[in-house]
Parts: sequence; structure tokens; C-alpha cells
Amino acid sequence: MPFAVADSLAARGITPVLFPLRGACDPARLEKFRHRWISVGQLGRAMRLFREEGCRDLIFIGTLVRPSLSEIRFDVKTLRLLGSVIRAFRGGDDHLLSGVGRILEQDGFRMVGIKDVAPDLLMPEGCISRAWPNDNSKTDIARGRAVLTALGPFDLGQAAVVIDGHVVAVEAI
Repeated sequence: MPFAVADSLAARGITPVLFPLRGACDPARLEKFRHRWISVGQLGRAMRLFREEGCRDLIFIGTLVRPSLSEIRFDVKTLRLLGSVIRAFRGGDDHLLSGVGRILEQDGFRMVGIKDVAPDLLMPEGCISRAWPNDNSKTDIARGRAVLTALGPFDLGQAAVVIDGHVVAVEAI
């Protein structure tokens, strides 16, 4: 997804700058893009690099295996923000990313989403197949949405599978 967003921006004449996390990105895939490596726990360095590259708007994209706090080597800026960083770690992935996003926003950056920078990558609203959902499918869809609405505040997942009115699967942490 990070590369699809970068390609979308480039196709519209916007030069993206990627900030891949060490150990979480394939270096060969980065070769065609302007990029600067950053490390988890190095908020000060990351913010400095964002500013050096003239970045104001930031988007988090991609996967990251959550490191344990003992694996992270904090820089001075991160140590100053340690209370906020620890609070961000106390929750699910969305809580962690939102917490880091708030820290960055307090330092003058703006967090944006794919809908803001690459809307061409989103699914269009409505039915995208020739077959429209029947009444049973619409009931299952409503049940799935209700499950996700109930689980959302707990940051447990982003998907649910409902068959014939029965919730048969929910994405977990």
C-alpha cells in the first residue's frame, strides 16, 4: 500500500517522500522513490527529517510488528515525550498509531489519510459487482456493521464475517 500511494501521488505530479522503518521495509522496493530511513523510538530524528524534506502532511501506511519497549532505542526527543509514548503503547494498534499521530500533530505536523492523498485507491461507494445484495445479505451486512461498531472502541479488529445472521469470525489483534 505505501508504494501504491506513492505511485498515485507521483502520477499527479506530487513527489512523495517515504520514511520507511528500519527492518520493516524492503530496500529494493524503495529505490524508485525519494526516501529517508527512520527507526522506531527515534521521534526526534524522524521530526528533523520530516522538516528537512519539507513535509508537513504525514500518513501512516504499512504494517509493523509492535516492538517491545525494551527493543526500542529512544532518542532525546522521545525521552522527553516518554509519558505520551508509554500511554500510546497501552492499547491496540489503532491506539498506538493515534497516540504517535497526536505527538506529531503537537509538533506542527498534520496527519492525513489515504482518502485525503490518494482517493483513487479507495473502493467506490455502493455495489461493485453485477449481483446486488438480497434482503438476507443486507441483514448480514447490518449485523456485521453492528458488531464492528460495538468492537471499534476496544480496538479489536476491522472485519467481521456474518453468515445467515450468525457472526462466524471477527478479526482479532
